[in-house]
Amino acid sequence: MAEKVDFAELQLSERIGVGAGGAVRKATWKDQEIAVKVSELLTESLKKNAEREITHLTNIDHENVIRVFGSAIDDVNNTNYILMEYMEGGSLYDFLYDDNQREFTMEQAVRWAYQCAKGLAHMHAMERAVLHRDVKPQNLLLTEQFDQLKICDFGLATDMSNNMSDMRGTARYMAPEVFKNKEYTDKGDVYSTGIVIWEIMSRQRPYFHLENPDNEYAIFSAVAKGERPRMDALRSDCWEGIKKLIECCLDEDPSRRPSMKRVEEYLGELCAGENCEDFIQMDASRSDCWEGIKQLVECCLDEDPSRRPSMKLVEEYLGELCAGENYEDFIQVLGDDSVAVVTFVKDPSSNRNLMRVDFRRRQTRTARMIFPIVQREMDRLGKVVARETVRAAHDGEREVRRAENDTEREVSRAAHDGERETRRAVQDVGRETKRAFNKTKKKLGF
Repeated sequence: MAEKVDFAELQLSERIGVGAGGAVRKATWKDQEIAVKVSELLTESLKKNAEREITHLTNIDHENVIRVFGSAIDDVNNTNYILMEYMEGGSLYDFLYDDNQREFTMEQAVRWAYQCAKGLAHMHAMERAVLHRDVKPQNLLLTEQFDQLKICDFGLATDMSNNMSDMRGTARYMAPEVFKNKEYTDKGDVYSTGIVIWEIMSRQRPYFHLENPDNEYAIFSAVAKGERPRMDALRSDCWEGIKKLIECCLDEDPSRRPSMKRVEEYLGELCAGENCEDFIQMDASRSDCWEGIKQLVECCLDEDPSRRPSMKLVEEYLGELCAGENYEDFIQVLGDDSVAVVTFVKDPSSNRNLMRVDFRRRQTRTARMIFPIVQREMDRLGKVVARETVRAAHDGEREVRRAENDTEREVSRAAHDGERETRRAVQDVGRETKRAFNKTKKKLGF
């Protein structure tokens, strides 16, 4: 829990910024320089925002998330104060747009992006995952030497249990599903991070190219039509891998965006001087893609040609998947130095039948792939159902035509019978009329 601080212990000084729900001021507390977020508790909503921010910051302990010391309340003015560490370098926004226009290298830019992703990935991986919902340069603070970055301002943050968007955030950094009031997930933070990385690499405000770049509804309209910040605005030395990363983070479909952990890992590799050109986004595969297919793609894209499987091996492997009928354990020799050990197991957590394939090659580690048999059987059953539905539809159509023909035939028969009976009735009437006439004639003596 955050420490409850006596308001009288605070010595407030100049205002240094504005955050979600309040201003930020410099202050002194216990002989140390700190930052204080000032929130007027005028409404119940503002009070809840202040309480939520304190709760989240207290529970998060990470080198790239701002540290909170405690909170104080000024009962006279009905104001809440959150005591946080002071970051001498100001915000990333200040660095990018102040009058000094300090130069920075691609390596420094990637380090900032990496630290942002690392802090968010930690939040998303917590036992009770926290979504920031307002990731932007104004909420990313820097130390005096501009080498360390920390995430701040958790006034709009929420845990994963609250998945409704309620349009929280800042328009320029808001994912499409957020302003459309759809389900909000951790991929909303991923989208915002993609915009931030674009902004670092371009030193331009997102959507500057629009006719009304400061109108949030103009931004919403452009994003809804598929527009994104212009990639040609990025600095000329921006790495191709970073460009691909931005595009993946800004995908319209949240399920196709990489996880924050994946972004962290990739940027970490760049910071370590590894693989600075390409970003292969495996998270972009369809949600029901088999793990084995993902593994196969990774094997085929191995940097070392000698480690890629032969086309014959790929053909045989995919052929076995297409067959998918033999549910007995077996060992399949794939080549002179490769075998596949196939076993069928039941997942105790989901009670699903699984096919587990261990690929073993000399001088390489074993690669394991797991395929959900249930899904394959469901697909097969779906095809059967579709086929039978079509057949039933054809049968139904045939029966309708048969019924129509039977009805037409019966109507025609009824018409003929009616006509015959009418003629017979006319003949009977004529005969009876003639008989009655003769009888009358005889009685009268004619």
